Amino acid sequence: MSNNIKNLLDIQDENITFEEDCVTYGTHKGIAYQFIHGRLSYEPNSCLKCGAKKEGSSIYKNGSQKSRITLNMSGMRPTYLVLKKQRFFCKDCQSSFTAETPIVKKHCFISNNVKSEVAVKCSEAQSITNISRDCCVSHATVQRVINDAAKHFKPHYRALPEHLSFDEFKYAKGKMAFEYINAETGEILDTLEGRTNKMIRDHFITYYDLTHRKRVKTVTIDMNSAYVSVIKELFPNADIIIDRFHIIQLINRSMNKTRIKVMNTFNTSNNEDLKKYRRLKGYWKLILKNQSDLLSTEYRYYKLFGQRTERSIVQEMLAYDEELSTNYELYQTLLRAITRQEFNNLNMLLNEKRQAEINGYFRTSIKTLKKHLPYIMNSFKYPYNNGRIEGINNKIKVLNRVAYGYRNFQNYKKRILLHFYFKPASINQNKKLSTA
Repeated sequence: MSNNIKNLLDIQDENITFEEDCVTYGTHKGIAYQFIHGRLSYEPNSCLKCGAKKEGSSIYKNGSQKSRITLNMSGMRPTYLVLKKQRFFCKDCQSSFTAETPIVKKHCFISNNVKSEVAVKCSEAQSITNISRDCCVSHATVQRVINDAAKHFKPHYRALPEHLSFDEFKYAKGKMAFEYINAETGEILDTLEGRTNKMIRDHFITYYDLTHRKRVKTVTIDMNSAYVSVIKELFPNADIIIDRFHIIQLINRSMNKTRIKVMNTFNTSNNEDLKKYRRLKGYWKLILKNQSDLLSTEYRYYKLFGQRTERSIVQEMLAYDEELSTNYELYQTLLRAITRQEFNNLNMLLNEKRQAEINGYFRTSIKTLKKHLPYIMNSFKYPYNNGRIEGINNKIKVLNRVAYGYRNFQNYKKRILLHFYFKPASINQNKKLSTA
């Protein structure tokens, strides 16, 4: 009977025993619980207070003390272990002490298994409220477990990798945080509470000496001009790379804004204009699609068009407006040069004089691309991009969303560390982490 209860509760301590009818039911603070009654007793080899070894009856049993220990939920009810601990008296130091068990820390009433479960759940995208409810512990206990577990994953400010990636993410209303990772492995190196140049500069100067910073060969960023000056100052030998996704995104948005502008001119009471409006609104993806990827031989039925190919649909929509057609040709030419990594062609396109039909959206985009042209060349030269850090940011935002925001950035940072670095491989590893 005793061994069955111990196996059910995953209790490895041989000194804990259970008798028949040890399970009772009751309430605690208005909540229905099940109580499992056990006894902890053994013969001590020495005194826990003075360290004196037991000789004869120098240490003898002296009553017992009850402890109510929170266990993992068993079935549908939260579970308490009501443990009757043996008390001992030492004649040498004239003091008493209580029997100890590895299932719980000294002076603690939450089992290590519960703490392990909390740590595992904290590494997933769950709110602290849900974790505390599922594990039958308080919000403060969950945060303490996060704090203890995060100590194992503190950033080690050692030599920087040769290739870095910078980005920022929003964690509160009007507040942006900064992070940098190893561009090759995707390892998060650290996160900062702000993204100002001063904060970034102070961080790298404080934790990395110039020798380490000179070893950095590339830094990949989006089109945030503020990073350029601080990167040149901190990493004198590094090439700045503009992420290719953001380059394409820039011209993609310009083309989409052009489509919307032209589309809205057809939002009239005229039936033919409304038909064009609905077509431009419904098939916007085809206009933004790379022209070489448009199907030209496969006929399908399309609403508002009938049996058509993708290429014929785009050609008909471009015929609606000269501004749309002209900017579309520029968009496709730029897109082709970027995707094929033809830097000379891109340079020529950005520096040639434009016709009047090129609208303000593309003029602004071309001006931005020309400003970052040397760094765009590096994006063709090196294979690194911000794909890893963007994926990390998506997970970080999910953590923020399920928690309904974080007021304390340090708590948010600890949760991020747990989410990305706490990978429980086995039950024994979880127990080791909780007892450390």
